[in-house]
Amino acid sequence: MLLQALEVLQSSLQTLQSHPAGLLINGLALALLAVTALQAVAAVIGFVYAYFLRPGRNLKFYGPWAVVTGSTDGIGKAYCEELAKKGLNLVLISRTESKLKEVAAELSGKFGVEARYVAADLCKAGPDTFAKIGAALEGLEVGLLVNNAGMSYDHSEYLDEMDAGVVPDMVTINALVPTMLCHMVVKGMRERGRGAIVNVGSGVSTVMPQAPLLAVYGATKAYVDSLSRSLDAEYSPMGVRVQNQAPMYVATKMSKIKRARLDAPMPATWAAAAVKQIGRETSFTPYWFHGLQSLFVKLAPTSLINTMVMNMQQDLRARYHRRLARQQAEAAAAALGDEPPPSESKRELRRRK
Repeated sequence: MLLQALEVLQSSLQTLQSHPAGLLINGLALALLAVTALQAVAAVIGFVYAYFLRPGRNLKFYGPWAVVTGSTDGIGKAYCEELAKKGLNLVLISRTESKLKEVAAELSGKFGVEARYVAADLCKAGPDTFAKIGAALEGLEVGLLVNNAGMSYDHSEYLDEMDAGVVPDMVTINALVPTMLCHMVVKGMRERGRGAIVNVGSGVSTVMPQAPLLAVYGATKAYVDSLSRSLDAEYSPMGVRVQNQAPMYVATKMSKIKRARLDAPMPATWAAAAVKQIGRETSFTPYWFHGLQSLFVKLAPTSLINTMVMNMQQDLRARYHRRLARQQAEAAAAALGDEPPPSESKRELRRRK
């Protein structure tokens, strides 16, 4: 039966090829195949060039000063170090003054740049906060702004079960603050005809089609992506580039990943890749493996990606609540004096050893 079917198929193809319309169809099919192959080759070449061969821009061209928010830990601190290596003076903006002093002194001593700071709780930012930052930037030729400060969920959760106080804080630091800082510096950049703004977004919104159980965070980062695209369209003709740099997982306190992995690099690795991409594509994932992940998401069926993400977030939420319930039970048992919690017992055993 199979041999007969193959003979019939071969006969049909020969008949089609002998007909003028069949020759046309064959030609169109071959042309389509050639175009597809060329597109694939071009995509591979473009990927390799963008991530591995393309040189970074001369950031001093934009101006001598860079402003970085969320600059005392993780990606923000690593970003400051990379910019200081390029010889840029820095204005650090973060919440804890003691950490700011330490980082500013470290950058000045190690790289010989001038480092100033503004202590501000950006989760609670209001008119007074922005006036304070504006006063600190007065008279400085700010050529680069890096809106890195951000806030994510403590754990994956449904919106109605979130602490209501967390929501306005998240919207403020993730959406309002970058908007206001863009507004603060872009006028000077426009007047000088040069400048760059980097908004650190998230692959949760830029790469993934949806962000279940991270809805507020995902929405604020989608806003950052849209803001960046729109501002770049407005100001790039005037010499000012605005860019959304969207990481996937990075080994930071926010992600709760303690050890670097191929898909979750250390902040220094991610920041080095990110600085090379300043002034390039408007919305981009700077780290090469995240670029591969982004490509996979684009090629895979959206329904498959959505199902995988939802299952992962539900699993993370369930694990958090199991751990919370266990901790509460241990604390209740300890309060009743029944026996020390298992975690305490393990610590005591280690001390005895």
